[in-house]
Amino acid sequence: MKNSSSIKLFCIMVMFISNICIGATYYIDSVAGLDSNNGTTTATPWKNIAKINTMTFGANDKILLKCGSVWYGQQLKFSGSGLANFPIVIDQYGTGAKPILNGSGPTKPNGITTVDQGVVYLYNQDYIEINNLEITNYPITAASTANPSSIFFIGISDGTLNNNPLGADRRGVMIALKDKVTTTNTASSVCNHIYLKNLYIHHIKGQLGNGSSAVNGAIPKKTGGIYLTVLNESSSSNSRFNDILIDGCEIAYSENIGLAFDNEDNVYYPGGNEIAQWTARKFTNMKVSNNTIHHIGKNAMIIRCTDETGLIERNVCYETALGTTGNTMFTARAKGTVFQYNEGYFNRAATQNIDSGNIDGSMYDPDFGSVGVIFQYSYSHDNSHGIYWGCNTRSSTNNTSGIPDPEDVGCTLRYCISQNDRGGIVYFNYSSAGNEIYNNVFYIKSGISPTIIKENSGNQHAYRFYNNIIYNLSNAGSGASYSFGSTGQSRDIKNNIFYGNHPSGEPQDPAKLTTDPKFVNPGAGVVGINAILDGYKLLPGSPAISSGKLITSNGGFDFYGSVLSASAIPNRGVYEGTGTMSNTVWSDDSIAIYPNPIKDNKVTISFNKSISGPVSIGLYNLSGQLVYKTNLVVVDSKIEIQPDTNLNSGVYLIRIENDASISNSKLVVE
Repeated sequence: MKNSSSIKLFCIMVMFISNICIGATYYIDSVAGLDSNNGTTTATPWKNIAKINTMTFGANDKILLKCGSVWYGQQLKFSGSGLANFPIVIDQYGTGAKPILNGSGPTKPNGITTVDQGVVYLYNQDYIEINNLEITNYPITAASTANPSSIFFIGISDGTLNNNPLGADRRGVMIALKDKVTTTNTASSVCNHIYLKNLYIHHIKGQLGNGSSAVNGAIPKKTGGIYLTVLNESSSSNSRFNDILIDGCEIAYSENIGLAFDNEDNVYYPGGNEIAQWTARKFTNMKVSNNTIHHIGKNAMIIRCTDETGLIERNVCYETALGTTGNTMFTARAKGTVFQYNEGYFNRAATQNIDSGNIDGSMYDPDFGSVGVIFQYSYSHDNSHGIYWGCNTRSSTNNTSGIPDPEDVGCTLRYCISQNDRGGIVYFNYSSAGNEIYNNVFYIKSGISPTIIKENSGNQHAYRFYNNIIYNLSNAGSGASYSFGSTGQSRDIKNNIFYGNHPSGEPQDPAKLTTDPKFVNPGAGVVGINAILDGYKLLPGSPAISSGKLITSNGGFDFYGSVLSASAIPNRGVYEGTGTMSNTVWSDDSIAIYPNPIKDNKVTISFNKSISGPVSIGLYNLSGQLVYKTNLVVVDSKIEIQPDTNLNSGVYLIRIENDASISNSKLVVE
């Protein structure tokens, strides 16, 4: 029999854990609520976000905002943190449109512009999840009320950005740390578990600009949709982030950036004596996934200070650099972070008319202090520049040579597709060493004139360029080109295919092939990384099959998910296999999809003849993201499927595929 003190202690522990598990739930309704209510039931909700900000919340508390509610000029800025496994959750309740936090309003005509804050603001807090909100922050004017998009990416009469009268120190969501300690005032520098999911953040009127100096009272790179940062700290502090998730969000019409991570003390890796500082402050387990970021003044993403546990995947970024030059996704002070299955297109850096220029218009940019960052399985197309803008010099005061130390590892671009990108497709800008560019496809259509490989001749570069396929249909003489530096370059170019036109300066390659690689359907890619890139698989008999250079640390998979061997001679390009037969397309009169628009969540697919065997059916949104998939074994001329009932209204691409045929058709969801 247990003694009474043990039983008492056990009971106290059970009661403590039970209290943590229960938490409290609070309801906010902008229409039917009253701040004098207790806020604990749907019948007695609070009215204002300001009421939340008077409270301190704790483990497993929930703050639920009524669907269809709108709050103007109110900032979500509450106190308190959750605990591991028991976070504070902010979410919606009811049915209808997401609850809206509009940072502007009649009492705040210029929007929420509090320095170093946002419409949603967390400071030294953790174990918090924020889901299913709509957030916006722009100045209220007669014109902007009628058309919020009209105030974005527009210069004033003299065309300059620095005098943009509408720019300000605005953000949608800001998560900030500074000299973070626990409630017991003991050292605890880590901010854990901040999850932002399914947020719609749009029309955040920050400040356009390229520099790090304040413009109109705002530092441009700190303004935009989502900003996670460690503010300038005392010398003894090492605040940092761990377990951050940004998933399923849409960020649109934002200046200057879509989302950014930063440590404003500017510590680099590697950097001589700074290595220990960077290690103490690095961000761990940072994940940015399944987001759509579009119509952005400069960069869609700036990923700083992350390490090998960082993962940036399955994001779609388009219509970027609309107000000033900028690469779509770039890293700085990062080590080993992985970018994969992302799509980037319509970067307008060189073609927009506000602050256009011939720089920074690529999908990916490993920038200052980026070491061992990996970019793989991604799709870049129709950008002002190409897929890789290499700026990954150390940039540290402890190493002023511009060349990383021998132990530094360069960045990697592998198993990616670039289609019809302009400008410099692969550009080595600042001095760098150890970059690996292998098993990519660069497709160039007629009528454009990119620089396929470009080296900044004023800097030194060391890189390897293996197993790539350059499929160049540009015009002979005035089309694609190469631009190599004359001195200080150490390039190793082997086992590539150079097909089509061959501009002067095409690099020497001891294992070069110039024959047709025999793609299934090159150049057929449009919008969508998942649905339309089988054209870069190889037909049987392709000279690219088993003719590449062996790379042992190859990532393990090709673009299409096939397993790579660490010992067998690989293919050239993004596809590993013995060749696939060209898919024939079911014609419009051989397949029917009904009802269309879909009703009652059921869709019938009918063929004009019986088919048998496995069939794959995928449903993609217009950003190319897979939202539903099923695999069936069919022995009839008719298939019935039942997609997820949570699909939003809109147009989707339905893809039906078996071993011999493929069809892409539109499906409308009402």
